Amino acid sequence: MSEALEPAWLLHRREYGDGGFLADFMGLRSGRFSAVVRGARRKARGGSHVGVLRPFLPLLVAQAGRGELKTLRRIEASQAAIELTGERVFSGLYLNELLVRLLPRFEPLPRLFAEYGETLACLEGNEDVERGLRYFELTLLTELGYGIRFDMDADNDAVEASHHYRYDPERGFLPCVFAPETGHDPEVLQGEQLLNIADWLFGGDGLAAGNSRIIKFVTRRALQQQLGERTLNSRELLMAFRNGAETGDLSDGVK
Repeated sequence: MSEALEPAWLLHRREYGDGGFLADFMGLRSGRFSAVVRGARRKARGGSHVGVLRPFLPLLVAQAGRGELKTLRRIEASQAAIELTGERVFSGLYLNELLVRLLPRFEPLPRLFAEYGETLACLEGNEDVERGLRYFELTLLTELGYGIRFDMDADNDAVEASHHYRYDPERGFLPCVFAPETGHDPEVLQGEQLLNIADWLFGGDGLAAGNSRIIKFVTRRALQQQLGERTLNSRELLMAFRNGAETGDLSDGVK
C-alpha cells in the first residue's frame, strides 16, 4: 500500500510490544484501520509520537503493510487539536467508540469523515451538543446502510401527521393504534412529530418541543441493534464523571 500521507483521526490506542502502541484510525482514503506504532513511547531523538498520537487532533498519516494490521510509517499533526472540556470530552469518546465498534475495515466513508470533524468542532464550540450528536448518529447509520427516514413508514408509505407509530429498528416506523384511555406510552410517536423531525433534518426552521428526545430515542434503538448487548464504555465513564468518581487519564481514548 502506498505510504502517501492521508488525513486521519486517532480513534483509540493501547500499549503494544516494547514501547509501542496499537492504534485504531479513521483515514479519509483508507477508512478504519489498525496500525502498530513502533517505539512510540520511547524517548528518542526528536521525541516520541505520544504528543500527536491522541484523540481529537487532525492528523496526516502514512501506513504500510499487506495484512489487516498495518505499520504506521509517519504521523504528524495537520492542524491544532480540538480542545474538548467537561462532559464534552465524553461525547467525543462516544463518537470514537461508535466508530471503532461499528465501522467495517478499509471502507472509505468521506461523508462520515467530514461529519466527524464537524461534530468535534460543534463539541468544541458553544453549539447544541445534542443536535451535533444526533446528526452524527444519523449520518453513521446511513453510511452503514441503516438510514432512518422520519417521513416514511415501514411499508414505504408517507407518514401521516394524524397517525401514530412505534419504532422497530429492524423495520422502521410501524403504524399503530393509540388508545388515550391507557395513559401515555412514551414509545408511541405522533406522525406530526416525525414529520417535524424530517423537516428539521432537511434544513427546516427547528424542532418542536420534545422532539429532540424522540430523535435520541430512535437513534439509540437503531444503534443498539448494531452494537448488540455490550454497553458503551464512554457512557460508563460519563456516569462516573457525573458521580464524581475518579475516571483517570482519558488521553488514551475509550478502553
